[in-house]
Amino acid sequence: MQIRGSIPREATSSSALLSWCVPLRPSVAMRVVVAWADHAVSRPPAARPPLSLAMQPEHLQAPKAVCYDLAFRPDGSQLIAAVGSRVLMYDAATGDLLHSLKGGRMDRSPFIMHVATLAGHKGAVYCLAYSRDGKRFASGGADKTIIVWTYKAEGILKYSHAHSIQCLAYNPVTQQLASGTASDFGIWSPEQKSVLKHTTVSKVLCASWTKDGQILALGMFTGHVYLCDRFGNEQAMIEKSSPVWSLQWNVHNRASDTLAVACWDGTLTFFNISGKQFGRCTDLGFDPCSISYTCDGRYLCVAGSGRKVELLSNEGIQLTTICETSDWVWAVRSHPKADYVAVGCNDGSISMLQLVFSMVHSLYQERYAYRDTLTSVVVQNLISNEKVRIKCHDYVKKIAVYQNNLAIQMPTKIIVYQLHGSGLAASDYQVRAKLNGRMECNLLVLTSRHFILCHETELQLYSLSGTKEREWFLESSIRYIKVCGGPVGGEGLLVGTKAGQVVRLWINNAFAVNLYSHKNPIRCLDLSASGSRLAIVDEMSNLVVYDLQSRTVCYEETSASSVAWNTKLDSMLCYSGNGMLSIKTADFPVHRQKLQGNVVGFQGSRMFSLQNFTMQTVEVPQSTSMRQYLRTGDYQNAYRVACMGVTEMDWRELALEAMKGQDWKVARAGFMRLRDVPFLDLLSHAADYQPCHLAACTYAFQGDFEAAAQAYCESGEVDKAMEMYADLRMFEKAKALAECIQNKDQNNKANVRDIIQRQAEWTEETNDHNTAVDMYIIAGQPQKALSILAAHGPALKLIEVSRRLNKSDIQELKQCASLMHRHGLYTHALETYTKLSDFRSTLLLHIELEQWEEAFTVKKLHPELQEDVNLPYAQWLISRDRFEDAHLVYRQAGRPDLSERLFAQLIENAVKEKRFKDAAHSSWLLGMDGKSEDEEHRRLRLCADIYYAYSYIDQSISEPFRTTLPETLIGTARFVLARIPRNSIAGVSVANILVTLARHGEQLGAHDVAKEAYEHLRRLRVPSSWADKLEAATLASRARAFGRTIGPSVCFICSGTSPFVSYFETDSCAKCRQPKFWSFLTFRQLPVVQVFLKDGITHQQALELLQRYNESDVHGTNVEYLGLQHNLHTGRVYMDDKTLSKLQASQFFAVVPTGGATIQARYFISLEPSLSLFQCPSCEHFFELEEWDFTVLRHGCCAFCRNAM
Repeated sequence: MQIRGSIPREATSSSALLSWCVPLRPSVAMRVVVAWADHAVSRPPAARPPLSLAMQPEHLQAPKAVCYDLAFRPDGSQLIAAVGSRVLMYDAATGDLLHSLKGGRMDRSPFIMHVATLAGHKGAVYCLAYSRDGKRFASGGADKTIIVWTYKAEGILKYSHAHSIQCLAYNPVTQQLASGTASDFGIWSPEQKSVLKHTTVSKVLCASWTKDGQILALGMFTGHVYLCDRFGNEQAMIEKSSPVWSLQWNVHNRASDTLAVACWDGTLTFFNISGKQFGRCTDLGFDPCSISYTCDGRYLCVAGSGRKVELLSNEGIQLTTICETSDWVWAVRSHPKADYVAVGCNDGSISMLQLVFSMVHSLYQERYAYRDTLTSVVVQNLISNEKVRIKCHDYVKKIAVYQNNLAIQMPTKIIVYQLHGSGLAASDYQVRAKLNGRMECNLLVLTSRHFILCHETELQLYSLSGTKEREWFLESSIRYIKVCGGPVGGEGLLVGTKAGQVVRLWINNAFAVNLYSHKNPIRCLDLSASGSRLAIVDEMSNLVVYDLQSRTVCYEETSASSVAWNTKLDSMLCYSGNGMLSIKTADFPVHRQKLQGNVVGFQGSRMFSLQNFTMQTVEVPQSTSMRQYLRTGDYQNAYRVACMGVTEMDWRELALEAMKGQDWKVARAGFMRLRDVPFLDLLSHAADYQPCHLAACTYAFQGDFEAAAQAYCESGEVDKAMEMYADLRMFEKAKALAECIQNKDQNNKANVRDIIQRQAEWTEETNDHNTAVDMYIIAGQPQKALSILAAHGPALKLIEVSRRLNKSDIQELKQCASLMHRHGLYTHALETYTKLSDFRSTLLLHIELEQWEEAFTVKKLHPELQEDVNLPYAQWLISRDRFEDAHLVYRQAGRPDLSERLFAQLIENAVKEKRFKDAAHSSWLLGMDGKSEDEEHRRLRLCADIYYAYSYIDQSISEPFRTTLPETLIGTARFVLARIPRNSIAGVSVANILVTLARHGEQLGAHDVAKEAYEHLRRLRVPSSWADKLEAATLASRARAFGRTIGPSVCFICSGTSPFVSYFETDSCAKCRQPKFWSFLTFRQLPVVQVFLKDGITHQQALELLQRYNESDVHGTNVEYLGLQHNLHTGRVYMDDKTLSKLQASQFFAVVPTGGATIQARYFISLEPSLSLFQCPSCEHFFELEEWDFTVLRHGCCAFCRNAM
């Protein structure tokens, strides 16, 4: 039993020999090329140790230069080799030695050591492993240590075991490093910086991780295989009878990981991740020392004591020998990115071998068969792209396809399959014949009942039963052979030789026929479908087309690599070369297009090309070839080309050209292919038509209607041209044609209007209303066009119609504008009304659209329309709550009744909603209308004053919080009671006024005022719910002693007195009838007197007299001092020039009317110069100046009339 660390005896005798790998070529199916090789023994040895070998421990003795292990960097750029005590780092592509990591003496180190400069191994290096990320690799050997290196060959970490290191394996996911020795195995994690060790009962010889890094497989010297998790816990166990020297997971298997186990009983076995065996156990015939899956996982390389490297499939099928060596092979590793294999031998040699897999395939028409994974055959239909796989479970050496037969040659047998049915399933291929035995050959050819083996210059014909029937011997070696048709059992063969001879033979004839002798060796050849022409490509890349009938060369070309005749057309071939595809048809110029690969077949419009072991189907456009035939008038061959595959446009071109050339058969076939019924109907009556008529119909069917109309006119069939344009709705062209004929032939005039009329009726019947409208307008029937638009639309068409109508079409324009109005086309309706000069309709439309600026512009230009705009404008203002503006507009329109009705309604609504200030404002506006002095206007102004004052009383009663002072509320109650008429005002409650007066009188201690108010309340009809409370309040007020006494009101003119509270229109002095004036914010009685100027004093003179005032002359402000003269009969107070000269300007107030001759100026004077007053110029009410300023600052307007200040 050979174990690592010892050399077999048969190997020691040849250790001094240079045993380079010798690549073999077992068949043309695969070639092996030596990329580079190296021999570690030939390099200078390491420095001799200072102690003699006898004095050194065994693990420190100089190791022999044996290559025990190899490892690739994951990107394939580096190869590291364990040779003796050194780790050699190579450039994987060139074989250049990048680093040689030597061993040396060093002191004993702790368990794990990090050193800046780390020494190498002191004994033989047995194992290597590269991390998946390619940043580091590890080495282990006889010195019981493991060293972790960077990819730049820098040592970064070292740790040790109790025994020599036998194997290493990096986890592809977690970067854990598993190491195995004679007594244990360890798992080192870069994150934990520690080694987790597990004791084993036997030596660990090999290790491998699954692709997900979850399972670690360990091969033992006892023949056991342990499957552990990534923490080292055992999950499953596999038992073998001999030491397991190598194992590896196939990480390229998509379904699940597969474990290949190489045992020193000479077997290779496969297990799944659960430890269950599957597949067969392969007998290798030698003890395997190393196994490695190729980069794609389809093959397995096995090497060992057999002194060779074997290639197996991933199912364990032995395929071929990659190379043979003169010594044991300890390590074989596949390149991770390419088809390369690195081999390390017992004598220290290292070789990099390239595996070149040759293409094994065969093609018959569209059926293509090729070898896959060296053990299966895939049959593909190149047109439908259907595929079927036939598993042979053996090494496939040759393939041949002919018709429905498929022949597969394997090392010890040939199996012939036959396809049954029309499908392409594996079950449809049944074994037709099976021939056992080794039959070596260079080429395999299959016919319907025979197969032919080619041996250099010899051809052997075998029946499917294995009987040799005939042999042919040629003068030169055979370079190309092809079956070129023939009857069943009598097929012909086309053979090209190295000497340049092209031979044709029949399998039922012993004699060969020499077709052509060429000067260069034959590379490729093909025979046309009729067998009349031969195409040859020689080794010098020359193409020669030879006519077998005339024995002449009809075409030559250079730079060709392969050639193929079209199986559907005898005169067409294609050839490839220099990245171009060339198509040669008859004697026409060559058509070229880009193509990578070699032509191997040409069927119809499909060309089959082989590029980089891949067969592809290329659609070849036949349009060029078809047009070449059309130019020469060869419609039959053009039709044959078209049948191979052209576009629909090309078919139409062919049919039309054949029709012009009167080849009715081809034309009919072309139109039948297009399913063009009109042309087929035309061809069925072609004999009955004149040439011009037939040409016109042809032009019309092609869509060239102008040419068709011209042809009709030339044949004298103008009506046909007009009818054609009518059917096509090409009305403008029909009209132009009719006018042209009318100008040329005055005796035969065409009625253009009648034609258009007829077409309009027809389009209306077909519900093409848009076109019908156009036609009716052209025909001079706009009314009918508008009726269609009114019924069916579209509304946008009205715009075009209105613009095409003349101003004289008044009714039509009005109808058009009305329809536009109905459909919301207002802008265009205005345009139409303007066109009609219908200003009233224009104005009404502006009003409807609320375009008031435009409406007033129209009114300004046409004053007679004033009434039509003012009233709608007033209604629009009312809808926007602009009542004052509406009031003015009504006045301008001469409709004061509507204005009064508006304000009456506003007053009524405000009173109902207890918006007494709004009611006051509306009453004042209506009462100030024109500032007339009639009874109604005075009543309205009185109501305005009462409503305004009453708003404070209602607010104090209805709202929970009061903002008005009690003194103001008492004054307000006095003002309302003094001015309210006996027949009352709507919404004003005398009871509420008296309650307010009584309540706030009690609050101020004026019990006499409260008592008087209660007494008045008792005389009124109050709600029954008030009765008890009123009675109690009255009794309480009687019982109270008089408190704060409020004296009577004194007249500022006659000094007469009047009660503090006056009732019902008694707001004036009872003696002199002088009216009282109140502040309309605090409702205190003001010392203001209304005066009149003496006769002869004008308003201007009064203002001038005011300027004479001198403060030093002031002696008093009473009536006597001022010289006021009171007329007891009229109640008026007059003042003369002396009075005016004694007044300050702030005491004099004048109200000068702005309009109306019936209204005179009014004058007021304040008898208290110290009291600052202000009179509103709009409502003429007085205010205390401080209160007025506060209100204006707060609201920006007068509190009563709301005019802005």
